[in-house]
Amino acid sequence: MNKFRRNEKGGAGVVALLLVILILAVGTAVLVVMDNGSINKSGSIDAIKITTESSSKEEESSIKEPEPIPEPEPEPEPETLLPVQAEDYKDVNAKKIASKYCVIVDADTNEMIAGTGYDKKMYPASLTKLMTLLVAVENLDDMKATYKFRSKDIDPLIEQDASRVGFEVGEKVTVKDMLYGTILCSGADATVGLANLVSGSEKAFVELMNQKAEELGMENTHFVNTSGLYNKNHISSCQDMAALMKAVLDNKTCKKIISTEKYNTGKTKQHPDGMELYSFVFKNIYEYGQDPDFEIGGGKTGYTDEAGTLLATYLEYPKKNGKTYIAVTAKGLTQGDAVLDNEYLYHTYVVKALEKADKEEKEDKEEKSDEKKSDDKKTDEEKDDAA
Repeated sequence: MNKFRRNEKGGAGVVALLLVILILAVGTAVLVVMDNGSINKSGSIDAIKITTESSSKEEESSIKEPEPIPEPEPEPEPETLLPVQAEDYKDVNAKKIASKYCVIVDADTNEMIAGTGYDKKMYPASLTKLMTLLVAVENLDDMKATYKFRSKDIDPLIEQDASRVGFEVGEKVTVKDMLYGTILCSGADATVGLANLVSGSEKAFVELMNQKAEELGMENTHFVNTSGLYNKNHISSCQDMAALMKAVLDNKTCKKIISTEKYNTGKTKQHPDGMELYSFVFKNIYEYGQDPDFEIGGGKTGYTDEAGTLLATYLEYPKKNGKTYIAVTAKGLTQGDAVLDNEYLYHTYVVKALEKADKEEKEDKEEKSDEKKSDDKKTDEEKDDAA
């Protein structure tokens, strides 16, 4: 009986244990189900996708289209220096000058005051060296830099009977000496040396000369060499040369060189004492000039058999606080003709014109003064009558 009871208690314990296990199992199952349910409720992959697409569209709609890059403004065209006719432009009487073509320009306004055949093509001869000077000065910074002359530089010039400074084969010459030699004594050897120093060859340097001519607006000009030796394709006009003179005068270094009467080159092995150079322009003015009313400031001569005589000069008149004028003559017969023609242009269209303008202004002031005095007298008489 007691044994039976003990077994009953043990069976009850087993049942109780089974019940606990069952409860735990059911509870765990419920928790799993509930946990799975909470995961499904918290969100799904689809829900995340929808949220991402929506925010992406909002971001895309908020991004502005990039503004188009504005086109760069075109660079302004270089200002041409080609002079134009003044309103009161006058034709020069061809019987008054020996040169076939000429022009005189007010350099301050860049207007042609008078001329004849100024746009006709002619051979510029050594006026070419004004462009050689300008291009060399614009491309060489070191005036002390040197060039060593070679036989292939000098020999052809001797054969062509070109005017030369006198530099010799093997001589090292400074840029400064070559610049002054180019203008004062019209040295073709100096122009070749400058060309080789700047561009490596005369041909390459001539390309720079033609580019500069185009930039200045020189419509009838084409250069073939640096010195102005005759070539049927080496051409210009008085109007174009006036534009070139204007550019030369606007360059401080160039103006100083074309205004120099005498210059001494540096000492070299070939010329231990240097060389004394004299300006052909001033030499001719002193020899042939006749007008005492003004002094020409400087310029450049030119001559070949085909071109005749040429002269480009400038005048500052009146000397103190005056204006600047440019005269160019071409196709003359002699150096004396070229000087006298330049003087004629300055005397007729500058000096006499200004004297006439001053006289008219003075007469106008006197006339207005007389009128004022007359009006004052009438007023006084009217006052006396009224009294």
